[in-house]
Amino acid sequence: MPSFDLLNRVELFMRAGTFPVEASKSSKKVTRAASKHFIYKDGCLLRFYRGRLLRVVRSDEEVREILVRYHDHNKHAGRVRVIKEIMLMYYWVGVTEAVKTWIQACAVCQSRTPPEPPAPRVQFCLAYGCDASSYVYPQLSFHRFPKDKERRRKWLVVSQRDEGSLRTNSCLCSRHFEPACFSLSEEGQLTLSPDAVPTAMPVTVQEDEVPVPSDEDFLQYGTLEDLLSTAAAETTDPSEAPVELQEHQYCLPGPDPDSGEVQTAVMELKRRKTVIEPSFKAYNQIAR
Repeated sequence: MPSFDLLNRVELFMRAGTFPVEASKSSKKVTRAASKHFIYKDGCLLRFYRGRLLRVVRSDEEVREILVRYHDHNKHAGRVRVIKEIMLMYYWVGVTEAVKTWIQACAVCQSRTPPEPPAPRVQFCLAYGCDASSYVYPQLSFHRFPKDKERRRKWLVVSQRDEGSLRTNSCLCSRHFEPACFSLSEEGQLTLSPDAVPTAMPVTVQEDEVPVPSDEDFLQYGTLEDLLSTAAAETTDPSEAPVELQEHQYCLPGPDPDSGEVQTAVMELKRRKTVIEPSFKAYNQIAR
């Protein structure tokens, strides 16, 4: 339990203006200086602490009663919560140590199963174009950027990043280091050498990426329809391409213009032209 000797001397000095008979000169000086933080009112000693007026506890029995109330009868709350709630109302020298000792001696708290450790944070590789993470590739190891300015600059050059991209948990995965950069520890684990420098890794491009047309592509073609038709022709499967006309096939007589199939095809072309022209009029002007 905490010692109440200083608080008793402060209470005597503020109540009667005297010191204990056996008090030394240095003890009187300490008591007089400490009394500036206290006030004696209605037979109670109070202390100003963090903008609040707290009641001073000056006996072991009262300390036990407070600990039982704020811990045992408070669903066996944790140390931080108990200290915070006590220091909102009471004050004595050694509140933190008293709460810690009380919880360590509590049979209920000691019989509780320890909480499961939190899952490790997922780490990502900072190198440009690298998709490695500790969740997708648990077999990889991740290494934080060095504090040495010159070594960190070399790491940034290889990873194609700058100082503004770095965070406290920025890492590079083990795929960017040569096998010679690792050494086997006594526990049988691979550790990265202190002077290791990563090597450049090629940037992988997804196969399903579609190139986006640039401004030069728009200027090269007369209209947006030409650009779209060219792009469609490039992406069309060669096996689905139409059969080329045979020699002199253009000289063969065409279908009867009065037939129903021809009339239907002409109407369909007119309808498509009517729908497409207003939609692409603005795009054609921009492209030109």
